[in-house]
Amino acid sequence: MDMFQFHFQPKVDVKSKQILGYEILLRNKMQSPYYPASIMEEIINCQKKHALFLQWFQKELTELVKMFPTVKFSINLAPKQLLYNETHLFLTAMKSFRDQLTIEITEAPIFFVESADFTTIEMVENSLEKAILSIKEKGYTLSLDDVGSGRNSLEQVLTYSKHIDQIKFSLIKCIHRGLDDETSYLFLKAWKSFAEAHQLELIIEGIEDQVTSDGIKEQGVHLQQGYHFGKPSKTIKTYKVYTK
Repeated sequence: MDMFQFHFQPKVDVKSKQILGYEILLRNKMQSPYYPASIMEEIINCQKKHALFLQWFQKELTELVKMFPTVKFSINLAPKQLLYNETHLFLTAMKSFRDQLTIEITEAPIFFVESADFTTIEMVENSLEKAILSIKEKGYTLSLDDVGSGRNSLEQVLTYSKHIDQIKFSLIKCIHRGLDDETSYLFLKAWKSFAEAHQLELIIEGIEDQVTSDGIKEQGVHLQQGYHFGKPSKTIKTYKVYTK
């Protein structure tokens, strides 16, 4: 797994002007690093390769949280990863660091499961909900990434709402779908109302300029993330105050 490295992107409270923590983003070791999507898809779709990946990931993550014991980090897990026992062994092993860690469940689809234990969609869905409940019972903060996209539809978020602490909504996803600003803000308003009704934190991703940040802030959403606050980087600056 020497091909991978951690990069970090800050999560910011624009009201207090403080960095709240960092999302850990996996990157390759090329001169211009990027997320190795095809390699990770191959790893996630093979339980043996995934087990080896988690061994590397656990070692790197343990070193990181020990090095920065006051910093909070988010890690991403695809839904299919939750169907592997190795993932739950990993989360059990990392349990002593749970106060530093948020588990973000991505919107990635599950195309197939190479196990006789999951012969129907209902069995997969039931196992996923049990897995999410198990993670919550371990004491981790739980987040659903990119709500309204992929697997993290409104129906799915409703199903998991009693187990999670946070949802993330991406403005970039709206832009990529060709939505105009007015429509994007209507979706944002709807998810803000949902978060308030279910007592969930809401983080807006994809903030790329001050104007957008201020517009989101005016709607009462202070937790933000995006290139405007910092591109993914190999370095972490603790206790940094956001001053833009």
